[in-house]
Amino acid sequence: MVIRIIFILFFGISALVVQAQILDDSTKLVYGPNTTKYIKEDNVLYNDLTFTVIDTSSINSHRWSMPEKTEYRMQDLGVSGTAIRPIFYQVPSLIGARSGYSAYVPYYKSIHDFRYYDTKSPYSRIGAALGGRNRTYVDVGFNRSDSSNFNIGLDYFNTNSDKQLSTKGRNDRLVRNEGFDAYLVYFTPNRKYLVMGNFSRMKTKAAEQGGIDISKSPDGYFDRNANVFLENSNSEYLKRTYHLYHQYSVNKGLQAYQILDRSYDKTNFFNSDLTGDLSYFDTTYFSNTATNDSTIFETFSVENGIKGDIGPLFYSAHYRYRIYTFTYGAGESDTLNFKNTKPAQDGIEHYIGGRIRYDFTPEYQLYGGIDFNLNGNQKLWGKVKFKGVEGNFVTQQYEASFMERAYLGNNDYWVNDFKTIKAIQIDGSYTHKLKGNTSFLKPMLTFSSFTDYVYYNKEAKPVQLTGTNTILTAGAKFLINPVRNLFIEGEGLYSTVGGDSTQAFPLPEIMVNLNIYLHGINFGGNLDWQIGIDNHWKSDYFAPDYRVSTNQFIIQDTFNVEAFLISDFYVNVKLGHAFVFFKFNNIIDAFTGETYFAAPNYVGKRSLVDYGFFWMFFD
Repeated sequence: MVIRIIFILFFGISALVVQAQILDDSTKLVYGPNTTKYIKEDNVLYNDLTFTVIDTSSINSHRWSMPEKTEYRMQDLGVSGTAIRPIFYQVPSLIGARSGYSAYVPYYKSIHDFRYYDTKSPYSRIGAALGGRNRTYVDVGFNRSDSSNFNIGLDYFNTNSDKQLSTKGRNDRLVRNEGFDAYLVYFTPNRKYLVMGNFSRMKTKAAEQGGIDISKSPDGYFDRNANVFLENSNSEYLKRTYHLYHQYSVNKGLQAYQILDRSYDKTNFFNSDLTGDLSYFDTTYFSNTATNDSTIFETFSVENGIKGDIGPLFYSAHYRYRIYTFTYGAGESDTLNFKNTKPAQDGIEHYIGGRIRYDFTPEYQLYGGIDFNLNGNQKLWGKVKFKGVEGNFVTQQYEASFMERAYLGNNDYWVNDFKTIKAIQIDGSYTHKLKGNTSFLKPMLTFSSFTDYVYYNKEAKPVQLTGTNTILTAGAKFLINPVRNLFIEGEGLYSTVGGDSTQAFPLPEIMVNLNIYLHGINFGGNLDWQIGIDNHWKSDYFAPDYRVSTNQFIIQDTFNVEAFLISDFYVNVKLGHAFVFFKFNNIIDAFTGETYFAAPNYVGKRSLVDYGFFWMFFD
């Protein structure tokens, strides 16, 4: 009853406030979503200066956590903001030196995701998701143009989640993920010169609980008072990047460009009192009472290139110079002779490569690219688009990461001499339009092959396979509009792994998403609403466990993460330029008192109520 009252008050007040904004818009405001457009750097790189209008649909605005946004293609530890990994295996974007830390990187805003705006007027936005048991997300942004040629922007975001287990009360944080960025774009009036750049920073602080200790939880995993393995462990991850792109156009057929990047990544793991946690970590190399491990990875790169359009052909060629430094916290330690056996921490990489795009017709495009690291690694990729058909191909040889090659901390140690890794990934899809303008069926197929693949084994140590393993994922997306306002949207995926070491690639054999909802637009487009039930299901599999001291996901074969249907009821409403949503998470848990496992010993989201808003301002 209390939830119902809150729901009615929240939406009632929001409707009244926003209605005033709608009336004001209709009588005074000149600017709005149709005058606010953006472009991304990849478009500029390919000489496509078409700006995109911002999306103002209410569809699926209730999905605010990372697993929900990716349709559960990512595995976290059951609470928003925790360590996360892609479920379906991907080839790394870099073929050279990498740190090997990625558990919090998906929360970081990539340089390819920055939107450079032409707003005509000041454009501000503020959004927040307020989840049950003090799980929150905030996203705030501001943009300002002084002309059609110049725009600056600022963003701030944070994700906060309280401990759901073994908590001391409200504001006893499990994870705090906070970041901000600034960016700008400038065109000269004749468009001969363009510069765009950004700065971004994110810091994550996480209490690493190690999951539920069932031996100390007599009422089982789903007891809200279950005990956890660790009380004194914490991780920190700090990432900063500086990025600049600029180009000068001689004519349509020739432009010169330059890209500068600088990045800084720092990781820390602390345990202030190991006395009661030694059974969890098994081994100590420096201290039996406390742990303080850290690493730093820094890079600087400069890419110089030329590009242009010759008829239907776009071309580019580049040379990239990259410097990197990886600092082990215990790098100079005599323990296990680590200072003499670890790999070289500093290096310089030289790359040459290029890109092409050929426009046979406006509906038929062919892309391709090649990148050579002069130390011997390379990447070749291609992409084709043709009347609903889309295909992608990439083959590459790349280095194992620093973390995989060597590490010494208080609880973990290894030194490895790994061969380079080879990967091939091919995917294709065909979008077939069904009756009406919205319905479609989209069959999909992905084939991946990994040779000499490196992964973290059951002992939480990196090992290299010998030979080749393959992954095949087949499925389809669909959207059906059988009657007015009713939509059925979803996808089904089937995956199989082949080779001699299939245990290194844990995947659910079947994954299904099904979103059934009513959607309508009324009052001249001022009211946009969606009401539905969002469902996700995957089959049993041995989902990777999480090693807190190294921030790595590791394979395991003792804890079967059983199939479970996650069903969320939601209401999304857009009134004018404001969005509000209400969501009741995990309906089944509300009736059974049992939920799913996000990872071994980590339970997923419970039957909680979330609500939130997103508001855009154009003056």
